[in-house]
Amino acid sequence: MMKRFYQFFVLMGALLLLTACPEIKPGPDVDGTDESWRMQASTEKLSGITYQLNVYSFADSDGDGWGDIRGITQHLDYLDSLGATALWLSPVHEAMSYHGYNVNDYYSVSPKLGTEADLQDLITKARSKNIDIYLDFVLNHSGKDNAWFRNAISDPASPYRAYYVLSDNPQADVAAGRIDNYAGAASPGMGTWYSASSGALGYNGLLHFKLDASNASQPKLTVTQATGSAQGGNTDTSVKWFIYENNPIRMYKTGDNVFEITLNINNNWGVLVKDDATAWGDHKWGARAGDQVVTFGTPKTLVKGDAANDITFGGTSIQYFASFDSSMPDLNYGPYATASESAAFKDLAGAADKWIRMGVAGLRLDAVIWIYQNQTSANVSFLKQWYDRCNSSWKASGGKGDFYMVGEAWCDNAEKMAPYYEGLPSNFNFYYWYTLRDRIGKGKGDDFAATVIYFQNLFRGYRADFIDAIKLTNHDEDRAANDLGRDLAKEKLAAAVLLTSPGKPFIYQGEELGYWGNKSKGDEYVRAPVKWTRSGGVPSGALNGKVDNTMLSADISVEAQEQDPTSVLRVYRDFAKARNAWKALARGTIRAVSSPNAAVALWAMDYEGQTVLVAHNFGNGSAAFAVTGYKTDKMIVSNGMADGSSGLLSLGPYASAVFLQ
Repeated sequence: MMKRFYQFFVLMGALLLLTACPEIKPGPDVDGTDESWRMQASTEKLSGITYQLNVYSFADSDGDGWGDIRGITQHLDYLDSLGATALWLSPVHEAMSYHGYNVNDYYSVSPKLGTEADLQDLITKARSKNIDIYLDFVLNHSGKDNAWFRNAISDPASPYRAYYVLSDNPQADVAAGRIDNYAGAASPGMGTWYSASSGALGYNGLLHFKLDASNASQPKLTVTQATGSAQGGNTDTSVKWFIYENNPIRMYKTGDNVFEITLNINNNWGVLVKDDATAWGDHKWGARAGDQVVTFGTPKTLVKGDAANDITFGGTSIQYFASFDSSMPDLNYGPYATASESAAFKDLAGAADKWIRMGVAGLRLDAVIWIYQNQTSANVSFLKQWYDRCNSSWKASGGKGDFYMVGEAWCDNAEKMAPYYEGLPSNFNFYYWYTLRDRIGKGKGDDFAATVIYFQNLFRGYRADFIDAIKLTNHDEDRAANDLGRDLAKEKLAAAVLLTSPGKPFIYQGEELGYWGNKSKGDEYVRAPVKWTRSGGVPSGALNGKVDNTMLSADISVEAQEQDPTSVLRVYRDFAKARNAWKALARGTIRAVSSPNAAVALWAMDYEGQTVLVAHNFGNGSAAFAVTGYKTDKMIVSNGMADGSSGLLSLGPYASAVFLQ
């Protein structure tokens, strides 16, 4: 008898899952049940859901193994089915690495990912589905191969020196408060000073060399920056002095034991002086150890033979600061109070303007707490200037409403992150996921709503119109499925909670398919490509083979999950559909509802006269109880075994339901 009873509830749960989508129905159901209340559902797209995707591993349109922008455009219907109102694209600019966070050119689209025309086409076609495009924008650092940085470290007179955190003597400059990036701190919160010598010993440009060989044992070389044209080498073989760059170039005699030449230098190691075209040994002249760097216009006494070192142009002494690694030199915006007046700020803002004019409706800002080395007030001041500039550009280009901008202010706790709302309208709420993960692990839901309300009140104290960017995990974290023990029931619960919580939900690529992965073997394992069909391949070229092919099986593919009414994908789609249709669920103000069961989270959401009741069972056992003051006969959406038609709210293990009041 008990077995039959259990089978009955399993069947009812499956039927409820299939019928829970918030479709608008004009009148009584086919079985005679009055469902005219569904007419209250909206036909607008209300959800506020953003889908985060890695362009390089989402979809490959041309078969070269790399995901690309056209691949996204080809799958807009899929993204629309997830309720997406915006897409956050991983960095699309030309960069050093596959992930794009060490940018070489902020004004370009990486050829690996497509063209500007491809991006414009995506923006236009996404907009037709009420989907905005957000770009990932890296303000803390550029790539080491960026032309700005290469010029800055190769040319002491370069205007791009102001763009980076550079010093000939970091210890002294920090002690004297000359490193604006530190914002007055005695030491950085993170990061290291690196020598620029590997790419900055040489020079790129026109230089004039004057050798005074009056003292044959101690000749002196004076180097100055030049204008005009370079000279070819002297053909007078009676002159024995040469400048050696990548080959010996004979100088011109211009006086008694004085020799000169103007050359276009282009190397990364420096120069030497020789008194023989082919012989080395004592025929090589250079700088003393510790005195290799040229000061333009100042004579340098040369030594010969084994004591002679390369004559260099700044690389031996100049150092640069990088918060993350040596491939990502930090950008410098000067004193934070006037950051918007800095050359780097203006150039980066010029790049942002280009994309905004194209129709990009928002930016995700990477690593914002490290722009001024974890100095909150300095970072907030900078971010406010940056947001105001971009928002003005948005409005000037005809954008409706305010420009969207969300910061990755990854702090120790919500209290430390909250002040960033004074600078930005939206910030990622990492603590939302930490709380949800913890409560699911403990099977405890009765205080979840109160914790969400605490976060909201905290953020509201800094910005009345804050936008809480809630999420499970992202491209820098172990996958939610890993954190939940790869338990499908818990994964579906986490999805349902995310899409019924107040705020702006972000869904990370593959989360909706139940992807797992951790960072222990590399970040690539949490950035896995989407498997679209049962038998097709995946765009894994960017990931250097670091792909878990045991995960990317036929059963986890989009094709398979679309045909499975119990899949993780179906849960995401059902709850996204509900969020889009019911304004209280998408935009409502949350109120905690007392739960008589410690495992069950209950809350109400109110918006413009509409109220919904949200219920989630965080436990592995069933729960059934009456909810005082609320009806449970109008179920909008559910997952798992859920019922409220009898007047009691019944939830199976890890089940969820939303009711219209």
